[in-house]
Amino acid sequence: MRKSKAPKIIGIVVGAFVAVVVGLFVLVMAFGNPVVTADQVEQQIAQQYGVAPSQVSCPSSLEGEVGATITCTGTDAGQTSTLLVQVTGVEGDTVNFSITPQ
Repeated sequence: MRKSKAPKIIGIVVGAFVAVVVGLFVLVMAFGNPVVTADQVEQQIAQQYGVAPSQVSCPSSLEGEVGATITCTGTDAGQTSTLLVQVTGVEGDTVNFSITPQ
């Protein structure tokens, strides 16, 4: 009786597929855009405006790509303000952004 080579071939194909997927993931992680978390943006806004971080709310992280934006809100003395956060530059893992009241 002759053994089928199908299981061996399927194993090789599946192994190659997994290797490609893992390789793509590593490339994306190594060369993808850095991200500034919402908490980090909130802390920067709080520091710049002299309020507690709990008084600032950002809906999401800020993608480290020039021109990317998020809109955050800040509350001070009972007044709520809208703040536009925009990426102005990216240098390696450092994301520079501006904070502009709207």
